[in-house]
Amino acid sequence: MRIVAAFLCFFVIAGPAVSGAWSREKGQWFVASGGNFLLSDGAELPVNYDPTFYAEYGLTQLVTIGLDYHTADRGRINTGLVFASFPLGDTTGRDRFAANLAFGARADPLHPAEKLLRGGLSWGRGLNTGWLAVDATATFGTNDAIFRPKVDMTWGYNISDRWTASVQLQTGQGFDNDYYAKINPAISFGFNDRYRLSVGAIKALTGDEGGALKIDLWTTY
Repeated sequence: MRIVAAFLCFFVIAGPAVSGAWSREKGQWFVASGGNFLLSDGAELPVNYDPTFYAEYGLTQLVTIGLDYHTADRGRINTGLVFASFPLGDTTGRDRFAANLAFGARADPLHPAEKLLRGGLSWGRGLNTGWLAVDATATFGTNDAIFRPKVDMTWGYNISDRWTASVQLQTGQGFDNDYYAKINPAISFGFNDRYRLSVGAIKALTGDEGGALKIDLWTTY
């Protein structure tokens, strides 16, 4: 039960970048949506309202497919991708590895819509009371032919069967080729086997160093 809870919290708190090192069970859906609220004065980049919608489905025991939509840069950039992820190596060991590939598009008012290709690698380790994870991706855009990296590092702790705490460091290269870093401590509560609510804070370590309240709702069925 704790390993399942750790997995659910890992890939959602990790944000919309990847599905993570653990595969979704065959025939199972997972849907997450949320955003940032109560922005601090002057918060624009790299933290803004940043609404997200994320869904994934266990196509087989090993292959997970999904949809990743999010906005960034003060809401002016809209990005949508469809993806597939699959494990690498041993699927029963303490350390798990996975690869993912995504195709999509990005649009903003100042540039033509561009096609995107994203590849990524994930590592996860289940601990006795939680988990560790690193997710790394590189996204190629057709407008400027640049690979933009992103790396998220997560530590999670299972307080009980219903309560989980985590801290994540998010780093990457923004659309304007600036490099950013954000930290996201959060706590989540599972109402039942289907619904879980995550509430936390997100604080920029670069840019205007703004912050916000971050809320996400996760559904599994």
